[in-house]
Amino acid sequence: MNERVFAMSVVQQSSVTFKIRVEPRGAEIHCREGQTVLDAILRSGLAVPYGCKHGNCSACKAKVLEGDYRLMDRVSEFALMGFERDDGYILMCSTLPESDLVVEVEEEDEEPGVQLFPVHDFAAVVRENLACTHDIHRIRLELTEPSDIPYAAGQFFEFAIPQSDEGRAYSVATRYRTGEPLEFHVKRVPGGRGSNYMCDLKPGDRVRGSGPYGKMQLRDRNKKLLFVAGGSGMAPIKGLIEELFAGPYEHEAWFFYGARKVRDLYLMDLWRELEQKQSNFHFIPALSERDPEDAWEGEEGYIADVVERHFERFDGMDAYLCGPPALIQTTLKVLYKGGLRSSNIFYDEF
Repeated sequence: MNERVFAMSVVQQSSVTFKIRVEPRGAEIHCREGQTVLDAILRSGLAVPYGCKHGNCSACKAKVLEGDYRLMDRVSEFALMGFERDDGYILMCSTLPESDLVVEVEEEDEEPGVQLFPVHDFAAVVRENLACTHDIHRIRLELTEPSDIPYAAGQFFEFAIPQSDEGRAYSVATRYRTGEPLEFHVKRVPGGRGSNYMCDLKPGDRVRGSGPYGKMQLRDRNKKLLFVAGGSGMAPIKGLIEELFAGPYEHEAWFFYGARKVRDLYLMDLWRELEQKQSNFHFIPALSERDPEDAWEGEEGYIADVVERHFERFDGMDAYLCGPPALIQTTLKVLYKGGLRSSNIFYDEF
């Protein structure tokens, strides 16, 4: 699974600030010198469309009606065409104000069940770093400044990486509880600057970053739910399932987890214990490349195929997927084939 790389959103202190009026809602926010328009808007708590946060998609496209700005060099020619730039269009994630601005931003459609939280810079200290598999680490952090940041289960945080202008994004693996440590599952990527930095952290080390970001949130608990993950994609799913069973839940929930070999499985005891505690929760792990010497009596095959073997139809369900692109795409095909609409599918691909 690849690292998710983002332009780092930790705001550098500056005495120079600009006003940005966001139309058509008329909201006025402040943006520090060197801070992107998108970062300033997200920190204000306003809901606007955004995606990659690095100038490669066009999700955060907007139009500057008044004021001066600088478009960063990283903006893709495909995400923002030349004629659009000439007409004053920008990608908010890659635009730095040079004066007060008036920006016309497409209003984000409200999604039932999605809660918005302002983005904060944070500092934290490492409390625990455990190797769960040969390449996945379970890292727990205690926030120190601020001491608490509200978030929704399933969202992600960005981390500053030393000697890098880019951050790395990792999904939080726990539901929000005031004052409780944040948990992240980080897969070590060969040659990955961010993942190797994170996996090499030791208790007592300090990290900084920003968040929360993303819309991977539990929408509707009044129906049957399907969760599918692979590798460290377990992290946001774990948070969502914790949130689900923190309150009353009277329907059935299934969690399908894909790994290559036995050595790639982790937190199996946690899920088996939840099965014992909650009769309406079902955990189905599967191996796609089982070694002949591995003792394994569970499911085998790609996780999308395993899901298809268990369900012919997905009527009346919501599905939450998290993992590498191949897992997402193959599972989507199975869900569509089984009658599930895209409006009932939520996924986080990385």
